[in-house]
Amino acid sequence: MRTLIILILSFILSCPVLSSSLTDMFFVSNDPDKQPSRNIQDRIMTAFTNSFVAQNNSELVALLDEMAISYGNSKNSMFLYWQGYAYYYNSIIQLKSSDSKSANEELNKGIKTLESIETKNSEDYALLSMLYSFSCQFLSFPEIIHASEHAAKYIDKALKLDENNLRAYYVLANNDYYTPEVYGGGGKVEQNLLKALSLPTQSVNNPDFPSWGRQECFELITKFYLRKGIKEKARKYIEQGLAEYPDSYTLQYNKTKL
Repeated sequence: MRTLIILILSFILSCPVLSSSLTDMFFVSNDPDKQPSRNIQDRIMTAFTNSFVAQNNSELVALLDEMAISYGNSKNSMFLYWQGYAYYYNSIIQLKSSDSKSANEELNKGIKTLESIETKNSEDYALLSMLYSFSCQFLSFPEIIHASEHAAKYIDKALKLDENNLRAYYVLANNDYYTPEVYGGGGKVEQNLLKALSLPTQSVNNPDFPSWGRQECFELITKFYLRKGIKEKARKYIEQGLAEYPDSYTLQYNKTKL
């Protein structure tokens, strides 16, 4: 499933230890009606893939509507996090349809939704940083400066709240990778991706919590090494990545570049 997703992301971008008080970070209720649907991350990705293949985003829109209703009924802020995540992928669908205006609108909905979380945790800030960084392609000066500043500020907050958040290091590396070298980009991509890969995807195994990022780290670090011409390191992480994610299109493609 992620193979198509990463291919799309790569295409677009070329033209994101939890504390012991985990329930304070993502409110968890004993009431099943106030819990996010199980495996909501997988549901979003499946809806995104189906929407992309069908060239119709109705399935993803329906899931967004469902999460909005669930948040209204429960006030569980995790629904806001997953709405922001889903809006991000809805933006990608609009971009693939060459509708930049709608893509920007969907991304702004995601940013607004995440910003509305009153007490943000490391995961919220990491995702916000990724969305602000992604929004730069729609902006001109001086708005692009403000978005970049927000991306930098929020990823810093994410790491201060949780220095062992894999997704925070992935987003930090991703933001750095896509920042032109003339503006200081690329200097810490390797360092941050290696740090991310040394961390668990979750400190507590819970399908309601975010777990994305590890496969993306393997894909980005191999892309980085290939760009730098460091093929032996690229080979090492392509092999490691494929051992864990054998269906990764990006890793399979990067392997052909060795």
